[in-house]
Amino acid sequence: MQKKIIALAIAGLSSAAFAQSNVTISGLVDLGYANTNTQTAANGKDTSQTWAGNGSSTSTIVFSGTEALGGGMNAGFFLASDFTAGANQLGGTAAPTTTTPFANQMFNSQNYLTLNSASWGSVKVGTINNASLSTSSASQPFGTAIGSGLSGSFGRLAGLGAVNVVTTANTVTGAVGAAGGVATSGTRLVRVGNSAMYETPSFGGFSASVLHVFKNDNDQYATAGQQELGLKYNNGPANVHYAYYKFDGGSNMTAGLVSATVKHNMLGGNYSFGPATVYAGWTSSKGSNAAGTTVDARSWNIALKYAMGNWAFMANVLKADDKLVADQDRNLTGLGLDYSMSKRTTAYVRYENGDNDKSSATGSNVGAFTRWAAGVRHSF
Repeated sequence: MQKKIIALAIAGLSSAAFAQSNVTISGLVDLGYANTNTQTAANGKDTSQTWAGNGSSTSTIVFSGTEALGGGMNAGFFLASDFTAGANQLGGTAAPTTTTPFANQMFNSQNYLTLNSASWGSVKVGTINNASLSTSSASQPFGTAIGSGLSGSFGRLAGLGAVNVVTTANTVTGAVGAAGGVATSGTRLVRVGNSAMYETPSFGGFSASVLHVFKNDNDQYATAGQQELGLKYNNGPANVHYAYYKFDGGSNMTAGLVSATVKHNMLGGNYSFGPATVYAGWTSSKGSNAAGTTVDARSWNIALKYAMGNWAFMANVLKADDKLVADQDRNLTGLGLDYSMSKRTTAYVRYENGDNDKSSATGSNVGAFTRWAAGVRHSF
């Protein structure tokens, strides 16, 4: 009898504790067929065929939790691991290095601790998706996958990688690119490691965010200072985002990043009417390092999504204008078709075409490509 009473008491205490907290496991798996043809230096074409993932979205698994602290305040955490379905690897193809510390490791994506309140907003500390990513997502319907222009050297957000900062002399990947950003002028901001972000509550659809990373400029700890301001309006059919990002490198950075300064402005949004949503985006990127100007680019895009029953059609056209001597302008066209099989499962087809400007100083269309994919994504 006494054992039963003790067991009931423990069960009651456990229930009381868990009543104030919530831990969930969620995620998404995207897997299908992908075919890519790329123009080579010998004016030939290389073809790649794979059973892989992430054609329409990033495959990921997320552990998250919240706990009520009282007085309307909550504490929480978010830990995400991106992976390539079908390839038996996490989000990266190479072994981790000092400049890509989270490649092919667990929790290689967004991860943070947070304190939040409905009255004063939230504070996050960790590796946090930034306002530039949400601005890009607001300007087109393809998310971060094929057709979006987020990844690869042809998009407005040219393939410069996520910005992750570690406390070694070889510190930063993705801010201005390995060669100072000339070959892929623009920005591909996704998340910033070692950062803190404050987000305001929404006031009539308006909200703002501020992100900060400390700058260290000495022999042992050479990390760039990074700041970002995000503004957002999301109310009814209108959804508009703006992001301003600044990268400030010191004299002890590695080659190409010495005394580098990069500034990005991004504006994107969409408007829905009936079954249709129209999108538009604009960016400005300018940067320099100890050797001179490394980035000077502008871009724009327009996109459309039309939903009819279980079907959704998407299109995106993007133009990136490189103003440097190399003049590596790029054009990108993306097409997509989704069929919702259920609330959590969708079949998709994607097509993407990237084209170099043949009249540029390089006089070559090397690297131009066509890519298409068909698959299924399932969220849980």
